[in-house]
Amino acid sequence: MAQSRSVGRRIEAAAVLSTAAIVRRLPLRARIGFGEAVGSLLHAVDRRHRELARTNIALSLGVGADEAARIARRTFRCLGRGFAETLTMSYYRGAALERAVEVEGVEHLRAAYALGKGVVVCSGHIGNWELAGLRQCQLGVPMDYISRPLDNPWLYDRLLQWREAGGVFTHAKHGAVRSALKTLKAGRTLAFVVDQNMTSPPRIFVPFFGRAAATTPTMAHLSLRTGAPIVPAYTIPRDDGTYLLRYLPAIAVPETGDEDAKVRAITLEATRLLEEWIRACPHSWLWLHDRWKTRPGPGEEI
Repeated sequence: MAQSRSVGRRIEAAAVLSTAAIVRRLPLRARIGFGEAVGSLLHAVDRRHRELARTNIALSLGVGADEAARIARRTFRCLGRGFAETLTMSYYRGAALERAVEVEGVEHLRAAYALGKGVVVCSGHIGNWELAGLRQCQLGVPMDYISRPLDNPWLYDRLLQWREAGGVFTHAKHGAVRSALKTLKAGRTLAFVVDQNMTSPPRIFVPFFGRAAATTPTMAHLSLRTGAPIVPAYTIPRDDGTYLLRYLPAIAVPETGDEDAKVRAITLEATRLLEEWIRACPHSWLWLHDRWKTRPGPGEEI
């Protein structure tokens, strides 16, 4: 069984990487068109995630079924576009990367980085987070990720190679806090997403589109422990195939209250900003993630 699974993973990796080699040779608009077509196909065949996305959109944005379905279709197309761009990450270097990702508010990032305590770049699964990391490294501000490995180890190794070629380094989720502390103490920046459902502690429940969402408090704890500022950032996909990467001023740390109160205040603000970004560009967020699945257990504050 294990051997057959390994063979299957190798075949899968070979197919994906062969596709990547072909897609890299296409003009920009054709690459984006390919990705959006993949997203449309996924929307057509993946009923479970299609319905989950529609439900999340309708409940969160207060729109009718037709509008929720329209946004869901665009969400899948945006996801497919990101898939194609990830396959062609080696293309995004130098002038090509500058053209692909325009930057606003970089002064906020540089001011935080100049403090020498590392920076937590707070974001979510919105736009293209892979290109955002490459573009930030191009600005001379190194970036580290913490992420769960892909199920396919051969594809994951190639993804790590593409990231590292652009200056982005990845740490496994196992031992994530230790890796994060090491990154920040080295004066690097650490990307941190606050939009994943937390199935187990540590977690806190904060309002997200009017519903309690299980959210990680780790980002706030890391900032308080190290003094690293938290700089919010996100990417907006544009119809011409480019992105806008926007940095905002660092999240203010409350001057009063105990650590738990400060952690909640920081996490609330990060979540509020994410909701604001998503409302401005709804199709750019990962609505097919079951963000509100976990409900509070006994004694968990909402």
